[in-house]
Amino acid sequence: MAMTSRADAERRVLVPVAEPAPSSAWLVLAADGPAVLVGSRVTGNTVAVLADPAQFLEQLTTLRPRVVVCSRPPAGPAEVQAVAEARRRRPAMRAVLVAPPDDVDVRLDALARGFDDALAATVPLDELVGRLSWLDAKSRARSSAGGVLRFGDGFELDTWAHELRRQGEAVHLRPKEFGLLALLAAHPGRAYTRAELLSRVWASPHGSGRTVDVHVRWLRAKIEPDPNRPVTLVTVRGVGYRLDPSPR
Repeated sequence: MAMTSRADAERRVLVPVAEPAPSSAWLVLAADGPAVLVGSRVTGNTVAVLADPAQFLEQLTTLRPRVVVCSRPPAGPAEVQAVAEARRRRPAMRAVLVAPPDDVDVRLDALARGFDDALAATVPLDELVGRLSWLDAKSRARSSAGGVLRFGDGFELDTWAHELRRQGEAVHLRPKEFGLLALLAAHPGRAYTRAELLSRVWASPHGSGRTVDVHVRWLRAKIEPDPNRPVTLVTVRGVGYRLDPSPR
């Protein structure tokens, strides 16, 4: 009986919070089991543990957490779907489902929806925290590696995943848009002529410079605060185009 009282007391201490946590937080939806105690074992991260699904959905949007844990219950199909959609929009985010041992189909379905891991609720707390920390570290290592080029207002160009993200949100690019942006972002501050861009991106040095201009206009619509007054993908008069690493 005393053990139950200690656990209940610990949960009352660890379950916060209506207040927003920093954008680097781990966000946990749990009312019981090991997931509710994650915050007690993690150092160096801000962990928000919520028991209310509505509050969780709100924080999922506003917190922009690096790691999300969705535990059933209190999570239902709506919360699982919301996390799966957030995972697709934010490839740098990591998502883990914790469900009762008998919910094998639910866990497999979560993996099919894009969750990074799906565990039985009987998982030991140390293992759960270890798995979450491993996923978080792996995501951070990838973001800090040479395959990610950063520029402008929170943009990351992941040349390994062939993807552009702005503050974690995926931005759709056409294949040639990606190739053009990847070349310019790999050499920030260097001006390229239209002929050079045609040769390297389109493999056609004798093509039309108009093709480059059109793709630049499309890119500016996606990366510039004001496409009519570009500060990142700028025109170098008499030469061509340059990507500035930060607005000048």
